[in-house]
Amino acid sequence: MKPPYPSGNIRINADEYYEIKHWAKQLGVSVQQLRSAIERVGPLVNAVRLHLKDEIHPDNPWYPRAERPRS
Repeated sequence: MKPPYPSGNIRINADEYYEIKHWAKQLGVSVQQLRSAIERVGPLVNAVRLHLKDEIHPDNPWYPRAERPRS
């Protein structure tokens, strides 16, 4: 299952609590874990996903997987 939309350039607005809460729920992590990840790697969803890879359950559609090469 793929995430509902491409996340390559989606930014998480850390100043908006509803966005932090939304993305924490989507990724299956705590608000604090998400805030910490944003502080370390920036607000891009892909960077946050990769940083939190060990915290996101593999069944979660947002779990980072290797991209398949396009032919």
